[in-house]
Amino acid sequence: MNGSTSWLRVVLLIGAGAAVAMQIGKVPPALPALRIDLGISLVTAGWVVSIFSLMAAFCAAFLGGIADRFGQTHTALAGMLLCAAASVVGAYSENETAILVTRTIEGFGFIMTSVSIPALIARVANGQDRRTALAMWGSYMPAGSGFMLLSAGPLLLYAGWQGVWIAAAIVILFVAFLLWLIRKDIPAPPEETAARPGFGDVFLVLRSPGPLLLSLIFTFYAGQYLAVAGFLPLMLVDLNGFRPESAAIVVAFIVLGNAVGNVSSGFLMSRGAQPLHLILVGCVAMAIGETVVFLEGSSVTVRIVGALAFSTFGGLIPSTLFSQVPIQAPSQRQFASVSGMLVQGAAIGQLLAPPICAFLISRNDHWNAAIPALLVAAIITAVSAIVLARRPTPVT
Repeated sequence: MNGSTSWLRVVLLIGAGAAVAMQIGKVPPALPALRIDLGISLVTAGWVVSIFSLMAAFCAAFLGGIADRFGQTHTALAGMLLCAAASVVGAYSENETAILVTRTIEGFGFIMTSVSIPALIARVANGQDRRTALAMWGSYMPAGSGFMLLSAGPLLLYAGWQGVWIAAAIVILFVAFLLWLIRKDIPAPPEETAARPGFGDVFLVLRSPGPLLLSLIFTFYAGQYLAVAGFLPLMLVDLNGFRPESAAIVVAFIVLGNAVGNVSSGFLMSRGAQPLHLILVGCVAMAIGETVVFLEGSSVTVRIVGALAFSTFGGLIPSTLFSQVPIQAPSQRQFASVSGMLVQGAAIGQLLAPPICAFLISRNDHWNAAIPALLVAAIITAVSAIVLARRPTPVT
């Protein structure tokens, strides 16, 4: 793409990702009301939370291939409409089956949108700004989910969990309408004038070392992140005497700190910072932060400051990884497939790390037991980043 970057369109595309990420942030605050109204079990409540990660772990790369095959703009819009429709229908759920089915459909829509948008951002940003714009994209998840975590409280008070579901759908539809208005202003990649990629391109991406390393780094990053963000409310309640509502607010701000780290990565790279250095800084901060968070003797101030540093500096990692998608993709027409691999890697980490940490904590009967596993994950993240940086840059 020639000419100046359309930053307004970049922000709108990131906003589209944040809108569908609200579907993740809306659930934790609403779980108590869901359990009372629908009579769902604790196990089912867990599935309502984790169904997005389960689906992404199995099909994100495949859905990325679909986006590459049929067009990222159409796929992103279809995903947003699917999310909104399922959220509206879900608001009228009367039993656990209905809420799980609609959450599954929301998950498909979320993945369709989130794997499509990085390719669209790469088109509206010129070569000089593309890496910065893609790094900013990494903020979509903490921004959307964190905003919804903060907004859900008042909505629950005045409109119930059904109101939260409807509000999320309205926001998604509004942003989808804005995206539809600018759809013709998003340049098509040169490959779309020739042959479209086939599903064989997905397998090419799966065999490519660069995308595999990006996915591996994201796997271990996301596992650490969810283990800390997921258990932090319990630790604040059990170890520091917080009320559950207060702990939820603290965690919401810590999640938003991750968005700050994501945006900062793009700014730093535009000033010449090297991707490897940003990832290594994130790894060191996460290693220190998760240690003080899980250390049972930490004071409330140390625990919260450690968690904030963990989240904010850790936010340098996902944004940096997304900035590498155009560099590591076998060709421009496979951007969504590579983005799908990153989403899939993150989902695998989110599925595995919390149960592993929970097992270690339960077996040893103290929170400290999770620290060695988390430090190993931080080391693997750093080593994988070093290996990726030493690989020759692919020619795309």
